[in-house]
Amino acid sequence: MAIGIRPAASVVLVAAALLSLVWAYVHGGGSEPGLLDKSGPLVLWGLPVAKLCFNAAAAGTIGALALGAYAIPSRGPAFARVVRFAGRAAVLWVVSAAALCVLGFHAVANTAPFSAGSGALLVSFLVAPGPGRTAAASVLMAAVVVVLCFSIRSRREAFATALVAVAGLVPPVLSSHAAGGVDHADSTVSLALHVAAAAVWMGGLLTLFVLRRTLTDVGLGTVVRRYSTLALASFMVLAVSGLLSAWAAIGSLGQLASPYGSIVLAKTAALVVLGAFGAVQRRAAIARLHRDPGRGTRPFAMLVVLELVVMAAASGLAAALGRTSPPTGASSASSASVLPGPGIREAVTRWELDPLWTLLCGFAVVLYLAGVRRLRHSGERWPVRRTGLWLLGIAVLFTVTNGGLHVYQAELLSVHVLTQMLLTAVIPLLLVPAAPLTLAELTIRPETGGTPSAGGFIRNIVRPLLNAAAAKPVIPALVLAATLLAFYYSPLLEYSARTQPGYGLMTLVALSSGCLFTAVLTRPLGPSHPKDRAARFSVLAGTAVLYAVYGQALQAQAPVLGQPWETAAGNPWPASWAATPETGGQFLLILAAVSLAALAVVVLFRSREERRSEPAQAAADKLSVRNGNRPRVR
Repeated sequence: MAIGIRPAASVVLVAAALLSLVWAYVHGGGSEPGLLDKSGPLVLWGLPVAKLCFNAAAAGTIGALALGAYAIPSRGPAFARVVRFAGRAAVLWVVSAAALCVLGFHAVANTAPFSAGSGALLVSFLVAPGPGRTAAASVLMAAVVVVLCFSIRSRREAFATALVAVAGLVPPVLSSHAAGGVDHADSTVSLALHVAAAAVWMGGLLTLFVLRRTLTDVGLGTVVRRYSTLALASFMVLAVSGLLSAWAAIGSLGQLASPYGSIVLAKTAALVVLGAFGAVQRRAAIARLHRDPGRGTRPFAMLVVLELVVMAAASGLAAALGRTSPPTGASSASSASVLPGPGIREAVTRWELDPLWTLLCGFAVVLYLAGVRRLRHSGERWPVRRTGLWLLGIAVLFTVTNGGLHVYQAELLSVHVLTQMLLTAVIPLLLVPAAPLTLAELTIRPETGGTPSAGGFIRNIVRPLLNAAAAKPVIPALVLAATLLAFYYSPLLEYSARTQPGYGLMTLVALSSGCLFTAVLTRPLGPSHPKDRAARFSVLAGTAVLYAVYGQALQAQAPVLGQPWETAAGNPWPASWAATPETGGQFLLILAAVSLAALAVVVLFRSREERRSEPAQAAADKLSVRNGNRPRVR
């Protein structure tokens, strides 16, 4: 070949991205200037092109950092090359962010570039609250990433810098079309997850392609295998978040025939093709790289080029989609819906998918079943009871965070309390006995080549924390009390009910504190089990008193606590038992009693098992002493 594969691939990638951008921009109507538009064609076409460059540079930065933090040992020249690639991409990110900032100003101000007095107006635009300040924040965060990239020396620093880089994608998301939608919070979260996953996937693959010949010292096959895990996770996030954000913008299947809907369909087709390429890569390309690295590199590179071409086309579509208005009428139809009065039927039949918890529940099911499958392939058995408990617990978690309770918890204090108590007291009773940490320790491969592993995180961080909490069971009870105090007697109460970040924080904290409390109290009793049993029953009694106090306080103070709900509620329903604020205290007392009784039964069962095993173990110890052996340490 007269021309190397890398320059030829670069030309093809740029052509694919620009051609798809032009088609989508013209087809979606974004290329048509308004009747009073004075900014000119440079601004009209420069904005989507700058957005395309912004996305590509951010993806190159984040993907390279994710690859360095997860798949490449920090000691060696390969890590330095990957970090250097991330730094160069970050420089392009700053330039494209600045261009996007300037062009965005001229589009908002409706002035041509370099017009008289535009400089002073630009400064005012960047300082004033609104899109100008958001654009300036995007430039500053990209510049921070540049500085951090050229000072990275370890995987931890690469991971921290990757988090900062992902945060740098948030300001453009806040100023996108999602911010103006009816479901602003959910669609914004969906879009943020979407762009972050796309950056990890596309940027990591681009980094592998550019540096493939310089990764031989760490094994290209090993790096690609570890990257494929990131790619698979990114694919799942892209599919779910893209579906949710597209549905929030379109609103009905009939709107797929609109220009906006046809661009969404084109992006969907690109994602399906990329999924097929990913399957070929995982099944054939990686195995060939391990089997014959010399001959497997070129077919792998050709497959990557095809993937990158499709990704470039999808990126062009995404850049044009950001400048295309959603179908008219979709948001108005959504806003016209009025919630009916609360009841069991509404709690079961109404759904409002939360993008974050939909993904987390999906990952929880897939990873757990994959661990069970790997364990069985190794010849060991995993109790079906545990798998059933895990699937049931995740099903309940998905229903709570995406079903009718999720819809009504922002409208009714009683439903908000019910949601929090299900997360704290009920769902952990299903998830903890499924022993996900034990399954992970048995199935996750150990670290290779100095690269990090989830198994190492569990052994070195999670297990020591659990052991420390188990030594003093009162600690989880105090964490539980602090959680209730924070979320009911602080501004977090309304924040957690009415905002997407607050709801996600409340869900995570409530579920984590409940799982910690349940895990500590249901662990096997220690060597001095009578004392351990007494300590656990004391904690259970103290927690019962705690719940009783909180439940009575909620019922007494419900009119005051529920006032923000009654003021902001757009659906004034007739008075009913489920809609009254005082019901929240009753929900708390009932669920607390059920969960604490279940935990008490588990502690009694553990104690009875220990007493039954004592005589047999004592006999075994005597026999060991007679045979000259030391008794077994229990």
